[in-house]
Parts: sequence; C-alpha cells; structure tokens
Amino acid sequence: MKGLEDQLLGRVILTEKKELESERTNLIKDVTENKRKMLELEQSLLYKLTTIQGSLLDDETLISVLNVSKDTAAEVREKLAIAKDTEIKINAAREEFRPVATRGSVLYFLICNMAMVNVMYQTSLVQFLERFDWSMLKSEKSPITSRRLNYIIEYLTYEIFKYKSRGLYEIHKYMFVLLMALKIDMQKEHITHEEFQTFIKGGAALDLNACPPKPAKWITRSSKRSSRAAPRWI
Repeated sequence: MKGLEDQLLGRVILTEKKELESERTNLIKDVTENKRKMLELEQSLLYKLTTIQGSLLDDETLISVLNVSKDTAAEVREKLAIAKDTEIKINAAREEFRPVATRGSVLYFLICNMAMVNVMYQTSLVQFLERFDWSMLKSEKSPITSRRLNYIIEYLTYEIFKYKSRGLYEIHKYMFVLLMALKIDMQKEHITHEEFQTFIKGGAALDLNACPPKPAKWITRSSKRSSRAAPRWI
C-alpha cells in the first residue's frame, strides 16, 4: 500500500503542482550529476597518484589535478548542501497532497480484495488510475489547498463507489459499502485492526490464549471461540 501511495502521490503532484514535480526531478538529476562528478575527480586523482613516477611535487600535471579537484569538490559540496535544503522544502510541499494518495491506495486495495468474493470482480491498476486521474480533473477547484484536497477525496471516493458498484451483484454491494467505510476508518485510526477483525470474523478473530479463562469447566473450547460471535463473557 505504501508503494502505491507514493506512486499516486507523484500523479497528484503532476496534476496539482506540476512545477513542484519538475523542480524535484531536476533536483534529482543535479544531485546525481554532482555525485558522478565527485566520483570522476576521485578516480582521476587516484589514477594520477598510482601512475606517477618520481617526486609528487615535481609533477605539474598532478598539482593541477589536485587544485582542480579541490575547487570542484568544494563547489560540488556546496551544491549538494543547497540541494539537500531544497529537497526538504519540496518534500514538505508534496506531503500536503499525501491524503489524496493515501485514500487512493486504500480504495484500490479494497476493490482488489473484492476479487476474493468473486473472481469476476477483478480490477486492474490501469482501470483504477483512469478513475483516479478523472477525479482530480472533475472535482471542484479551490485555491485553498486543504479545501481542494477534500474535494478530490470526496469525489474520488464516490467515483470509485459508483464505478465498482456497477459490476457487483446486489448481494455484495452492501458488503462493499461496509468494507469501504471500515477501511477508511481504519486508515484514519478511528478503529483499530483488531476491532475490524473482531467485527468481521467475530470470535474466530480472538486468540484463545489471550481470552479470559472459562468461567465454568463445562464450557468447551469450541464454545469459547465461536466463528459467529465473541464469547458472551467478554
């Protein structure tokens, strides 16, 4: 889910803050180029040191290489330091849009899980990305970032609900809505994973070793852990 979330975040930034993503891409290229330049300088200096004959101080070429390496290294280090600060600022700006990517990741893995209910419910990532991009295109605009994020998330959630519900049997639509609500609440930490498991599986989600001791000897282990409901004494 985290990997897809990062991928979706890139799509959001390309749509909402294209210049920010371009700046980030150029920054990565610059950092890579500067690191490559540092490596080339080190290799050139090492080659000179290993192939020189006679005194080091008498080789003017080596002295020249040392001076160039020193100046270039200082310049590259300065550029890398600036790039690091710039990267922090860019990442902070990108993180503002992460809630959209998080909701998208939750919804995609939810519709993927529906394939376990019926194999016909399979949905490809390409199909989902079309709906994801469509939601950013058609949702209401706003110059206020927080409000714009809410518009996208609301539109995306309802769009995925409509898109997926069209292909579900009636008997499974209510389950899909329930799971969507629970997954979103779980991502927001309104409910825990243990509470989700208990609600879905009942007593089957409980660990017998962690359950309170049986109040009476005549109660069997199968009664203690029912697949339909949690024990009554809990």
